[in-house]
Amino acid sequence: MFAPPLRAEEFFSTRDENPLLRGFYRPLASDTRADAGAVAGATFSIMNTVEAERRATQELLVDGESDTLRLSYEDSINHDWRYRLTVPVIRDSGGFLDGVIDSWHRLFGLDPGNRPYYPKNQLVYFYSGKTRIDMQRPGTGIGDVSAETGWYAVDSAEHTISLWGGLKAPTGSTARLTSDGAWDAALWAHAARRWPAWSVALELGAAQPMGDEIFAGAAHVTSAFMRAAVSRDLGAVWSLRAQLDGQTRRVTGTGLRFLGPSAQLSVGAVRRLANRWRLQMGFVEDAAVNTAPDITFFLGIHD
Repeated sequence: MFAPPLRAEEFFSTRDENPLLRGFYRPLASDTRADAGAVAGATFSIMNTVEAERRATQELLVDGESDTLRLSYEDSINHDWRYRLTVPVIRDSGGFLDGVIDSWHRLFGLDPGNRPYYPKNQLVYFYSGKTRIDMQRPGTGIGDVSAETGWYAVDSAEHTISLWGGLKAPTGSTARLTSDGAWDAALWAHAARRWPAWSVALELGAAQPMGDEIFAGAAHVTSAFMRAAVSRDLGAVWSLRAQLDGQTRRVTGTGLRFLGPSAQLSVGAVRRLANRWRLQMGFVEDAAVNTAPDITFFLGIHD
């Protein structure tokens, strides 16, 4: 037998996996109820992209695949406060999805972009302009660890309003683009409204790097971010969700779209398992073309 309907969970545990910007802090969604107790989660994502741009004094080529495992643990401090810890493990390689994505484009008559002009399954993260980035060696490493805490102003079966703050420590590697080499901070607000079969949620916030060792200080700027989601329960076991994520420019003084404001659309489903466990699955596309990776597939499990 399954327990009561899905607990409050309005967002997917995903974020922009842009290899050049992933070292900068952008917190995951904070959509757990205040009295949920201890919650552990793991989300595995596979990002594949080919982005090539050139301007007068800057150019980039981002061609590769990254596998990211994000582990998280959170718990209640008291009735009104929660905390969360997140650890990412990231592997970069040439991957295996290039051929699959090319076949998908041909099947549906979609624009393949720059893909036909570059070898399949290669790894090149290159940028020249404010500084120089040239990463072509596959590898695996831990990214920047983050810690966050939130205060719940309102939390009921129908409504949740909470305020959150977080810090990211430079535990990753700037050479492998898994860290910006600095402590970062973020503040954001979460609001959700729930009905028997539907839920909507919104988060708005700002992130501030305390430094920038990737773009020689050009990314030492405040960035605003938002996410909005609509979920529809299909009984007590399944729910469907669409989610929109966006952020403002992370790097100043560049006309490159891949380093500017971004928008992503996530579409997927949640499957309730026995007891408290849930599966999240779906994909993420760049809603604004060339502002985020081409495609990210994700699968997560949370209690």
